[in-house]
Amino acid sequence: MRSYSRKTHTIDLVFTISLFCVFAISALAVTVAGAALYQKTADQSGIEYSLYTGLSYIEQKVHTCDTSGSIYIEETEMGDTLCLSQDISQEPYVTYIYIYEGKLMEYFTRKDSQADLSAGTALLNAVSMELEETRDTLSLTITEPGGNAETLLLPLHADKEA
Repeated sequence: MRSYSRKTHTIDLVFTISLFCVFAISALAVTVAGAALYQKTADQSGIEYSLYTGLSYIEQKVHTCDTSGSIYIEETEMGDTLCLSQDISQEPYVTYIYIYEGKLMEYFTRKDSQADLSAGTALLNAVSMELEETRDTLSLTITEPGGNAETLLLPLHADKEA
């Protein structure tokens, strides 16, 4: 009986190790690229969620106060401020929505009291708010710190004939 002995070559070992290294590096590169893409998508989603949630909140506030003369823009020490007035138990109240120290703020108070707008409630991070009111439309544009801006166009129904 004849016995065979297999000769091992160095090239076999080098080829196997090289193939494994190429596979490992490729897998690592795909994982890093996927993680970076996921992080970017998650960040963008969070920003958009914050903006859309804030604008939706303001939209609902405007709709609840949509009576003749109750929605107006006022120039305050904080800049252009959206004012929403309403009567609660025959007492006049006003809600101020404005930008203060990098945040979109809301402040609710009696209309005849001294408003301390620095004590408002922060709604979301924002660097600017642009307001424009026409006869039957309110335009509100909010810009967040990353530069993303969203505009909300609200029809004001109070002045329309039924």
